[in-house]
Amino acid sequence: MMFSCDKAEEPFPTEPVPINLTAEQIKLIDSENSFAFDIFNHVLNSSEETENILISPLSISIALSMTLNGAEGDTRNAIIEALRLQGITPDEINTSYKSLAKDLLSVDKRVLISIANSVWTEDEFPVRQEFIDILKNYYDAESRSFDIDDPSTPDIINSWIEEKTNRLIKNMISELDDNTVMLLINAIYFKGKWKNQFDASKTTDGLFKRADNTSVDVPMMKQTENFKAYRGNGFVIAELPYGQGNYVMNVLIPDNGKNLNALIPELNDANFSSWVSNMSSMKTDITFPRFKYEYKKELTDILSDMGMGIAFTENADFSQICGLYDLLISFIKHQAFIETNEEGTEAAAATVVGFELTSAPDFLVLNLDRPFIYIIRETTTNSIVFMGRLSDPSVN
Repeated sequence: MMFSCDKAEEPFPTEPVPINLTAEQIKLIDSENSFAFDIFNHVLNSSEETENILISPLSISIALSMTLNGAEGDTRNAIIEALRLQGITPDEINTSYKSLAKDLLSVDKRVLISIANSVWTEDEFPVRQEFIDILKNYYDAESRSFDIDDPSTPDIINSWIEEKTNRLIKNMISELDDNTVMLLINAIYFKGKWKNQFDASKTTDGLFKRADNTSVDVPMMKQTENFKAYRGNGFVIAELPYGQGNYVMNVLIPDNGKNLNALIPELNDANFSSWVSNMSSMKTDITFPRFKYEYKKELTDILSDMGMGIAFTENADFSQICGLYDLLISFIKHQAFIETNEEGTEAAAATVVGFELTSAPDFLVLNLDRPFIYIIRETTTNSIVFMGRLSDPSVN
């Protein structure tokens, strides 16, 4: 089953509608955002400076939270550490995600967002029914089976991912090891129209200065409007709302003459929250590149560095998934896509966890003509859905 929010009739709210959070949800989102910045920094550090980056921390954390329900002992503790979920029980995590997902999907009728989950088990693999029931009840996960000897199995799984992401995430699985017995999959789709759309007739080619100091001509969108922004020490952060303003894109760009890498060490949850809280509305002349790209990343090494290395070894304990055989995580694949234009943003992401058996002035000029960070989030909960670095908008 796929959660989704459909467009409704007018009238619509014109300002963000607050989502009321429980104490457990607040703890979950705080931990989720710490995880988001941590894993984003790990991805940045493992990539080339000229490479466009895009991940969905929400997709990754949901997939790993489903995984957590099958873990025991040190393996469970390691996943909790990697997700920065210390002090929150698995039951609280499950309950909070169930209610938070419904709120995120329905808060703005002009933003289409869907979250889909599934668990795929090999035909002969004896998975615990209790594990399947938890995923169905709390994550609305579909339960599917597959034949590892059937050469069409990757295509069948890819078709499910493609369907749940409006055909934006394709060919995610090329092949599966013969030892693969289970997959946990999350897929997220987002489509939001700018609250203040760009006039396509004002879009003209302009120079974007790439990270390697070369320049490229790309379509640059332009508008002058009141946007929230904050001038930090050597950088500017601004906010472009979608729909009624519950979802926004925050862009962070270093001052002219400064390198984006100088900003990366400052990019953490505490600083970001401080910058956002200090933003104020100001008239802004913005120049913004159209961009469209996809990104793929294998996350095993990164998540090992973040604390869950045991889950990828023969010491892993996933006995809550199956009591007869020992399992380990064999791969964690993540793939994401984004297109931003005059109308708004369309983005999608999927995460697959594979298991196998063990053997300045008030008038701000914001010219996004050089590499920058962007973050798509829901403002009343501060839930981060997508994070990216645009290094070259000419790459398709």
